[in-house]
Amino acid sequence: MDGKGAWRDNVFVERLWRSIKYEEVYLRAYASVSEARASIVVDHILHLAGANRPPGKEGFTADNVDYAERILATFRPRGTGASFHYASTTKVTRDDGYGSSKKAGEELVARCGPAAGWATAICRLPNLFGKWCRPHYNSFVATFVEEAAQGQPFSINDPASPVELLNIDDLIDMYLAALAKPEDTGVRYVTNFPTSQTTVGEVSSLIESFRQNHERPELPAVGTGLSKQLNATFLSYLEQTQRVFSLKRFSSETGSFCELFKATQFGQVSALIIEPGASRGNHYHHTKVKNFHLALGQVKLIECDIRGGETLVRTINAGESFWTQPGWVHTLTSTGESSAVLVIWANEIFDQVRPDTFRASN
Repeated sequence: MDGKGAWRDNVFVERLWRSIKYEEVYLRAYASVSEARASIVVDHILHLAGANRPPGKEGFTADNVDYAERILATFRPRGTGASFHYASTTKVTRDDGYGSSKKAGEELVARCGPAAGWATAICRLPNLFGKWCRPHYNSFVATFVEEAAQGQPFSINDPASPVELLNIDDLIDMYLAALAKPEDTGVRYVTNFPTSQTTVGEVSSLIESFRQNHERPELPAVGTGLSKQLNATFLSYLEQTQRVFSLKRFSSETGSFCELFKATQFGQVSALIIEPGASRGNHYHHTKVKNFHLALGQVKLIECDIRGGETLVRTINAGESFWTQPGWVHTLTSTGESSAVLVIWANEIFDQVRPDTFRASN
């Protein structure tokens, strides 16, 4: 990669190396010395080095063109299937030092790569984001998440500005797939990526929502897409002490209750502790349902139909779960020597206006 050390600031070098190492996609390099000259023979080259903010203008050509030329002069392909991947940018059409130097780098690689026997891929990358990226440099997402983690306001010029974002882990998956199935010798331009089309304002709003809620039981909708990727990026920038927080706990002589997680799309998860000999519950629901999992201890579960009939009594041991039944009163008594610890899932968030919780009439 970049022999001068700049690669250490690249957003994906560490994960890429770990992926290559542990997914058994090996980049084997060894010296092949002949009487005429010495060259390093390799299977694949991922040329990720580059500069978009060098100290001086000459740095654009030195890092984006000359360095690629040095790599092509130093390394040789180890037979059919060897590939050279040049990380370019969608900004190659810009009339500035960065755009013109990356364009010149593309032309160099396109000319020299196939001539040397490389299957050559030029990747015109959009805006990258993800964990480990340097803030206040070339990723506004990295800057936003650091500002959010530090409780600072976002530095926004135009919230409506459109932006195309590519998550670094998606790019790494593409590289790994390309290494596993290299193309024939020639040049291909890679411009199709699994990106998200959004705006600077939408990105800032999502990150702000993560900042507001990361110490609350309310969970954001972060299961898929850009929200999932941005939330993971935000959490990667939190200081270690910021990842630990307390939730409100309701305690009494019988034990305690705490809401752990809740979200409109899946309901609520809570923790219930019942002291030895104490009872909780003694109520029923109509359409609200719950699933109890006994993590520690032992409880006696007493259930009865509100319409009358036989009372059911059973013992629940640690590791067992049970569903409540609509229209049935359920009462739990801790019968073990230690406190009973239960994790409860409910299909809806507790609503004080319509709690759908009714005390049993004794």
